[in-house]
Amino acid sequence: MTATESPPKLKKQKIDLENVCYCQYILPKKNKRCKMMRKKYNKYCSEHMIFNDTNDSSCEKKKRITCPLDPSHTIWENDIKGHMFKCNARPKTRHEPWFQLNYNCSLVGVNDDDFTPQDDDPLTEEKKYIDLVDSKEYQPLSFHVCNHKGLTTQLEQRTFQKHVLQQSSLIGNLKRLHLLSPECFYVEFGCGKGELSRYVNQCILEENRGREDSDSSHYGYGLIDRGTNRLKADSKIVSDSETSSLHPLIKRSKIDIKDLNLDLFLKEVNPTKLVVISKHLCGAATDLTLKSLLNSCIFQNNQFCGVLIAMCCRHLCSYDQLLPQSKKYLYNLGFKSRQSFDTLKKMVSWAIDASKPEATGDEEEMHSSGLNAKERQECGLKARRILDESRAFALKSILGDAFQVEIFWYVTTETTLENVCLSVTKK
Repeated sequence: MTATESPPKLKKQKIDLENVCYCQYILPKKNKRCKMMRKKYNKYCSEHMIFNDTNDSSCEKKKRITCPLDPSHTIWENDIKGHMFKCNARPKTRHEPWFQLNYNCSLVGVNDDDFTPQDDDPLTEEKKYIDLVDSKEYQPLSFHVCNHKGLTTQLEQRTFQKHVLQQSSLIGNLKRLHLLSPECFYVEFGCGKGELSRYVNQCILEENRGREDSDSSHYGYGLIDRGTNRLKADSKIVSDSETSSLHPLIKRSKIDIKDLNLDLFLKEVNPTKLVVISKHLCGAATDLTLKSLLNSCIFQNNQFCGVLIAMCCRHLCSYDQLLPQSKKYLYNLGFKSRQSFDTLKKMVSWAIDASKPEATGDEEEMHSSGLNAKERQECGLKARRILDESRAFALKSILGDAFQVEIFWYVTTETTLENVCLSVTKK
């Protein structure tokens, strides 16, 4: 196809909604019917065909069974051998040297028994914890909405600027905290494609243009993510640097943070200055990242320079993955059971209610909390702040006065409602 030719237009397939056969299985957790399509002579879709009555002559003769590796999905019985080789739940036969199962599920040398929660209340009233959250008062966070000129071109080229604005502010904050340097090795947790690292590199290249005096022998990027990501930015970091005197080392690992031995991951790199970064590190991944740092030797070896993490999705936090001192902070506030922590996480999800259209009066009355959308949002923001403060409290307790721990707003809510950042630097 030449540059002047236009691609063929794709025709949308029309679906006769009146005659579509939907699966009749009722999802237990949602109490709703499955929305997958089924064949006319079957009662259920292929995923739920395992629940078919064996005496039902209308169903297909092939049998559907639960996957032996992961019971959350089903497979055809006659395809079991082939499925065992491609199932995402299949055990790995080979692991990288820095893989240690559940290495960061606890802190090395710390007994977590001191912060064991009380037994769950058999009947916990949500109203009790709403009042508890509402009674807690905090000073407003500081605003550090920054930018970096290295991303000016990106902002000019992008119609949808939301993510570039966040990345520009994060990198501007790195500079504000004196963490933007070609002498550093950056480890990006939950990196995805590695886009944040690429932009950090572009900004460092911009600042280093025409300079040859920096020690860049340890400069590079460690990329950590448990997912399989397409369109990775790894090679782009290298190509961006071709005309520069800087030649960053790139090291990527597909691994869950809970299984990462950071010292072994950094062994070959041996950085002198280490900076940890992340944009929207989801739920428990933030706590696991903090544990991985504390379980390493980077503080004792004086390699640690700083942390800058944009946090998100507190409703996906796990009580078991919290730092012990975070549990202590929550316990002292009155969240003394796992059930109360689950209620706190539920309230956290209300923080984004402002993005939803206002509900009608009848819908407001139906909400179990008895709060309207605005009240739920205010409660959710306070609940989120409590979780963030528990992390800051834990880090201050563990690291002591030699380090500065701060949580702040790094962009406005117009850019994103998940706009809170955690930083740790040397004083």
